[in-house]
Amino acid sequence: MTDMVTLIAKTNPLERELKTASRTVQDTDLQRLGELYYSAYDAGAAGAGENLSAAMSNMRSAMEGKYGQVLHEASHVALDADGEIVAAVLVVDHFTGEGAPDAPFIIELITDRNHRRRGLAEELVLATMDTLFNEGRHNVALKVDSTNSAALALYLSLNFYRWSPDYSDD
Repeated sequence: MTDMVTLIAKTNPLERELKTASRTVQDTDLQRLGELYYSAYDAGAAGAGENLSAAMSNMRSAMEGKYGQVLHEASHVALDADGEIVAAVLVVDHFTGEGAPDAPFIIELITDRNHRRRGLAEELVLATMDTLFNEGRHNVALKVDSTNSAALALYLSLNFYRWSPDYSDD
């Protein structure tokens, strides 16, 4: 069993132009998001499923609200030069699980294995934080495996910090 940590950050406007071509998530992206979800993780890891069909089912459930109402305008996909989705961030209005802050919640941040270490995840989170800020949302949260040092380093560099139930966003 993994030890998941809940992190939260204040949203903020973009302070620089993003280098990554991106757009908001569309319902028609489901097939590619499922493929990306499956290929980005080892089989059976992080709920991705043992096969593509299971990964597609998990992604479909997420898009249909299993973890909360998807905020399409705050969920973004990164595109390669051919317009293919190579990374995605999915955000819900409020996470439906136990012990989560009352804030928009990043339920997935996925990068294709062949496009890692290029800053795509950082740019997608920055785009999400900007969108949420411009909508008047003050915070964004997520859960991360405490042993995922690369993810933790990314989130800490974006001013996320550990959330506890007694946290107040006032």
